[in-house]
Amino acid sequence: MLKKAIPCMIFISVLLFLALSASPFAATIDSLLWPIRFGILAGFSILLVWSRRRHRDDEPRDAKFAPTDSPDHFLSRAIRWFRDEQNPPK
Repeated sequence: MLKKAIPCMIFISVLLFLALSASPFAATIDSLLWPIRFGILAGFSILLVWSRRRHRDDEPRDAKFAPTDSPDHFLSRAIRWFRDEQNPPK
């Protein structure tokens, strides 16, 4: 029963959102929701910075070797394919 009720509740909430967006209540609702949205964004940003600071020394890297960058590797392969180069440049 709950599986059938959830899509119906989502549909009704979207209809209410669209109906109330053109009313004078839209400005009031928006002014009430922006601090909540900003708080969620600030919370995720703090969690991201905290996680990066916590795990920044997990893998000690050798100073002589740069870490492999897979997008850069893919881009160089795509350029070689486009130019029909057989051997990778050294």
